[in-house]
Amino acid sequence: MPDVIPTTTGGAGYGDPATQSLVVRPIAVIGTHVVARGTMPGRARRVVILQRLDKRRGWRNVARARVRSTARFEVRWRADRSGRIRLRAILARQRRTAAAQPPPIATVSVYRPALATFYGPGFFGQQTACGQTLTPELHGVAHKRLPCGTLVAVMYRGREIVVPVIDRGPFNGDYSWDLAQATADALGFSGAGEIGYARADAPPAS
Repeated sequence: MPDVIPTTTGGAGYGDPATQSLVVRPIAVIGTHVVARGTMPGRARRVVILQRLDKRRGWRNVARARVRSTARFEVRWRADRSGRIRLRAILARQRRTAAAQPPPIATVSVYRPALATFYGPGFFGQQTACGQTLTPELHGVAHKRLPCGTLVAVMYRGREIVVPVIDRGPFNGDYSWDLAQATADALGFSGAGEIGYARADAPPAS
């Protein structure tokens, strides 16, 4: 059974005041601001740069702010892509040495909004478009175009789950996703409504 990450409210503080730190809320929606807070002891009034890790181009600057007299900083990045995003905070024009403390890194899951329904009752025992038998225990989602087996991270009211595409649909109105009954139950989703989604990376081979 896929893991469900429960609702979390982390990322409200600034981290350990005695060391460099970076704290962000673990969930965001694309187009909204990710607020990154942290501390840079002894670096008051210095410029701190927030960077995002790009798989192809490495660390890219996305926002900047100035460290306060309290050694705390707050910098905002408007999330422009979905997925598991790694962020780090560095000082502008800081020389890196072998003995230097590594910059603090934080991870945030950024989702795209979409409308979804759920299905199951009345279809149990039937074969999905991806060749599986739909049961109350089968986790997955239906999508019109994504290849069967594509892993998708789904978020609803702060809960997250990663499941594969197992079927085609939905075929009604403006809905983009159908959640299998087991997936909907794991998220506490019922009826129809807005979810967050993102393509998920396959887990590393063991």
